Amino acid sequence: MKKTILLLILCYLLGNITQAQIVRGAVPCEIYLAHDWYLENGIIHKGIFHSTDNGENITLQYEATDPPTGGAIGIGRVLGDATPGSLYNYNDHELWVSLDYGANWEYKEYYSYASYATGFYNGEIYRRSNYNLYRSENYGENFDLIVESLTEPLSDVGNQEGELFGFTGLSGVGFNLYHSIDYGQNFSTILIDSSIAYWAPSGLYPKISRGTEPGELYLVSWWPDYHYKIFHSVDTGYTWTEKFESEYINIFYWSLSFTAGRQQGSFYVSRITYDYATQYSLVYIDYSSDYGETFTTFFHGPPSPQPSNYPENFSAHNIELEWNDPVNGILPHANLVLMSDISFEAIEIPVDNVAVPDSDIAKNIPYGEEKCLFTNLIPATVYYFKIFPYTVSGGEINYKTDEGGIQTMKMTKE
Repeated sequence: MKKTILLLILCYLLGNITQAQIVRGAVPCEIYLAHDWYLENGIIHKGIFHSTDNGENITLQYEATDPPTGGAIGIGRVLGDATPGSLYNYNDHELWVSLDYGANWEYKEYYSYASYATGFYNGEIYRRSNYNLYRSENYGENFDLIVESLTEPLSDVGNQEGELFGFTGLSGVGFNLYHSIDYGQNFSTILIDSSIAYWAPSGLYPKISRGTEPGELYLVSWWPDYHYKIFHSVDTGYTWTEKFESEYINIFYWSLSFTAGRQQGSFYVSRITYDYATQYSLVYIDYSSDYGETFTTFFHGPPSPQPSNYPENFSAHNIELEWNDPVNGILPHANLVLMSDISFEAIEIPVDNVAVPDSDIAKNIPYGEEKCLFTNLIPATVYYFKIFPYTVSGGEINYKTDEGGIQTMKMTKE
């Protein structure tokens, strides 16, 4: 019975991974990821991650269980704003906004069904719901109705003021791209050739993503044998150039998400699967700087395991001394540092031509190192130190001992 329950949970996790998402940030090289992270005691933990180096390193910004508990938000679809650090999340009919890279969230509104698009202006977010189009210019605080009875879908904003894109169609019938430059008041329809996008196997519909230049778009389309192609357009989707074709992908074990970046030519693919051994997701981020033609892959696996044991004899019973060596006059060959746990007077003055070997209470430190360490001392004890610079000529040692040397004292910790 337990095995059956675990299998159902894992199947649910794999199904939820289809919601995994990679999103452009507000600045070049910046991306966010939102996906199922790991399974613990039958509970799914989701995470929102942030990267500023194209995915080579990612940082967890927010974690919540599914369903969320303890006042956490439900992690769902994530969108980036044009403002650095600003991010939107909508899930369970609620829209939330973060202004600190996803670490903290503020509730904005409840919706029955809606699609959102963001990312051109600071704080600008569009919402299509009930066949109406709404626009907010204050991070979703207030939405204004701008188009009633909108029949076209909402998929992405463009790179110009008032520019919107929509994409829709039927698998095996054909797809259309919709383009507006007047805030959705009017749309032109662009037919997508069947050689570019025609299928949606297992609900994997084509996706568009704006580039960095006016008229620049990317399109990712799936094909019946479960592989995808990446196309690039510089004329608002009227013509397309194929940039990449993948191998077969087992979509039961893998979830893929796509987005163009903020820097010219950048494109990202996230590929996520589940590791049964560790019960963590395995994340692969494919980054392209040449419009999706070639990719560099960054891998993020389970956290490193904890070490098995602590070090032994751990203590703060060490004293480190530091000083500045002279830079003028006759420079020393080295410094002799002597220690006592009794008093300064208990430290014997060294005698010329008699070398003092290193020991627990004596250290010969070459000129220029300017520090030494005494270890394994008694806790809560005052120690006394004197330092004597010396030169060596012809094998003879000449200590500087006038005024009894330079002295200091320190106490070890409890």
